[in-house]
Amino acid sequence: MKYIIYSICALFFLSCNDGKINSKQAIKKPQLSQIKKHVKISKIQAKYQTEIEEWQEYENLSVFLNQFASISPNDALNNSRELNDLAKNLVDSLKPVIFETPAFSARVNLLYNQTLRLFDMSSIPAIKANEVNNHIDKVLNAFSSINSKINTTLKQRELELSVEEINYKKEISKKKTSTEFDIKKFTPRSKKKIKSKGDLKRNFSKKSQKKMFFEKDLLKEKRNNNLKRKKDVTKKTN
Repeated sequence: MKYIIYSICALFFLSCNDGKINSKQAIKKPQLSQIKKHVKISKIQAKYQTEIEEWQEYENLSVFLNQFASISPNDALNNSRELNDLAKNLVDSLKPVIFETPAFSARVNLLYNQTLRLFDMSSIPAIKANEVNNHIDKVLNAFSSINSKINTTLKQRELELSVEEINYKKEISKKKTSTEFDIKKFTPRSKKKIKSKGDLKRNFSKKSQKKMFFEKDLLKEKRNNNLKRKKDVTKKTN
């Protein structure tokens, strides 16, 4: 009798466990519906945000991509068309002049191609969840590459401007020092030149006065000599 009771309890316990397992399997979502966290997107530095705040196509794509950081494959495929349209708008957008370079355009085109591939996946019936999840990471990495290029480009411009400013200050300081040197060098000489001209005038006037006195003495001497000659002549005649 005891064995019968034990066997009934054991069967009841096993049936309960089977029910729990079946219920768990029924509750478990399919993999395409399971939300997965993906790689983090590289952000643009706060000090450079003002440089791109008027680039509306970039802002629209950046906001939309935030939801892909944690998303299920099904939701990612459902939003893939809109994501691809936003990426196309970024390719065709009027970018800030500093980003109009082949290297930057290549990164934008890569992002567009990755979003286009994700959109193509939505039309594949037997697509696997891990394939979608892996491609979502590729899309986010492509956008991170764009953000890294923006940071690098603006950082380089910042350094170039600082170098130009330093060179400009050096040139200004050199000009000031050279001007001061010229003033010190030439101002005293100019004063000496002015003084020397005055001295020359005074010296010239003194020399002219001496010459005049000398000429007067010569005239007196000549007159005296002439008078002596006349006296001698008169004496001889007498």
